[in-house]
Amino acid sequence: MSSAGTNTAVDLDNPTPEQKTQAIADLRARLSEEINSYCTDLCIWRFCVARQLDTDKSAAMINNWYQWRMDSRIDDLPVCMPDNMFPAPYPIRGYLSIADANLTAGVQVKESQIKLNRFFGGGCWHKRDKDGHPVYIERIGRYKIKDIPKLCTMGELFEFHYLMQEFLSKTIFPECSQLAGHDISSQVVVFDLSGISIGMLSHIPALNMLREMLAKDQLYYPECMHRTYVVNAPAMFVTAWKYIKGWLDPRVISKVHILGRNYSKQLLEQIPSENLPSFLGGSCRCSHMPGGCVPSATTSNYPDLPRKAYTNLRYQARMSYTDPRHSFTYDVLPMTPPESANTSPVGTPQLGYANWFGLKKDSPKLNSNNSGGGFDFGNSPRSRYVYLRFLADRGRGMVIEVLWRPHSSADSAMVREQDEVLIYPETLLDPQRAPVVLELKVPNRSGLLVFNWRIANFDEGQAPFPTPEEAQIPILLEYSVDIEEDLLKEYDLLPIKRE
Repeated sequence: MSSAGTNTAVDLDNPTPEQKTQAIADLRARLSEEINSYCTDLCIWRFCVARQLDTDKSAAMINNWYQWRMDSRIDDLPVCMPDNMFPAPYPIRGYLSIADANLTAGVQVKESQIKLNRFFGGGCWHKRDKDGHPVYIERIGRYKIKDIPKLCTMGELFEFHYLMQEFLSKTIFPECSQLAGHDISSQVVVFDLSGISIGMLSHIPALNMLREMLAKDQLYYPECMHRTYVVNAPAMFVTAWKYIKGWLDPRVISKVHILGRNYSKQLLEQIPSENLPSFLGGSCRCSHMPGGCVPSATTSNYPDLPRKAYTNLRYQARMSYTDPRHSFTYDVLPMTPPESANTSPVGTPQLGYANWFGLKKDSPKLNSNNSGGGFDFGNSPRSRYVYLRFLADRGRGMVIEVLWRPHSSADSAMVREQDEVLIYPETLLDPQRAPVVLELKVPNRSGLLVFNWRIANFDEGQAPFPTPEEAQIPILLEYSVDIEEDLLKEYDLLPIKRE
């Protein structure tokens, strides 16, 4: 291939196998043994394309990239991968190697990550497009843009961003490649500008941060973008886009599609309806996760709990590979008491029969101070929501299901197991990586809420199997259950705004 100038005879998006092999070989011939052993052919090809198959320019670019990685210790970042216990750096939905998750303040998550998440408008790696590329969605219009440069450093922003890019490269791309049967090394991005203002688009400190980040991405993570859709773009964005384009390589610009409010057709041509969130014109809601498809701390569509919410959880259980199950039951009493009832059951007349939500007497307690008590539902519709928080100190994931067993109308103390309703189907989650929070809507009638956990089977998920020695160590499960009002009040959070 060309050693100077641009080779225009090759379609960079659809090269022949021979053209691709030759370009990789030409570039490898210019690199040190150290860099050659470090880089896969796919990595080498990305730099070939980024410099239009100009071998000299590609070699200079990859040498600078390698030196940056070594100097910045990029490979030391705590990247979430199937074979470790690091948490996902950002919300994720619909992948096999890492369970669905929101960003929660576990012990392995830095305060800078939590801080930035509270200023970002909400983002998520959300399933795949029709060709197998991962889909990344970011709700730019909901950002607290002015707070980011004011309260965050460039170092914090870059560290968070590099962690996300490494997660994409080391975990998401390999899974997508395996499922597609060929190399996948670029993602589809959807930027939703709904709610954006002229003040956000013209805030110079934030624009300077964006310019720096785009420059780094083009140098250190080239050719990772398959296509970008900017949706709900107001007319005023056209002016900002003319400014931003000056920071981008022409090849990157050619992949960006600026759309207004009539964008659903274009998105659905790229992404299956079942993989596209309903707020973008698809049919997906991800109702099994708080915040749905794209949780947003800035709009409070899920409870963004502080770190202290995951310490000293009320209950605990010891599980093992020989005793892999644990169940926990709550008794939800009728919202309207029988005429003959003068006091509430379980001896708590001060709360009243109509609004008591309590523990069964045989539920495990973390300590003797947590003796049951009562939860006041009140009259708010939000009180029908219950939140479960849980985490594990080790393991390869846990499967949880939640059942609703209504009391018999003839005898409120009798539970009719044959009438039980599955309100949260068996789902594999990763509480060993970071705390898990689930949102459950409680039926407006009397019954039992049953939580069933089990350690993931060896054919579930992609986490490595424990060694015989590791399998002997018990797994500590810790958890708490709260009605919504109590949880929000305890941590001074705004009401949940469900979409």
